[in-house]
Amino acid sequence: MHENKKICGICNRKRKLGKFGILSRNPDGKNNYCRDCMKNIRDKYRKSTKGRIVQLKSINVWKKKNKKAIKEYNKEYYKRKKHIILYNKKARETTECVLIIENPKKNTNKKINKSRNICIEINPKRKINDT
Repeated sequence: MHENKKICGICNRKRKLGKFGILSRNPDGKNNYCRDCMKNIRDKYRKSTKGRIVQLKSINVWKKKNKKAIKEYNKEYYKRKKHIILYNKKARETTECVLIIENPKKNTNKKINKSRNICIEINPKRKINDT
């Protein structure tokens, strides 16, 4: 009888074959590490400096190869979303954003953790009375 379980090389848990990715060069056709362990390895690599550099390089290479497609997509996107883009632009022109810090610490050596942005609407046509 063929056993449908395999031991992960990292976490040493006995798991079903469905929990392992495909790796055709192995005799059983499955990876030596379970998908959860592989995800942790991938996430750790992507967060590392080298992983971020490799990812940015591949994105830049893709952008260079697909300049025309990106330009066409951006044109179509602008046509579809023109009313929203213009509305947001108008809203930004009539709004002033102010950074307000809540619960400032008395000790200035410590970083302030909590902050929030509050936007105050300003009507540029309104006249201010100094009386």
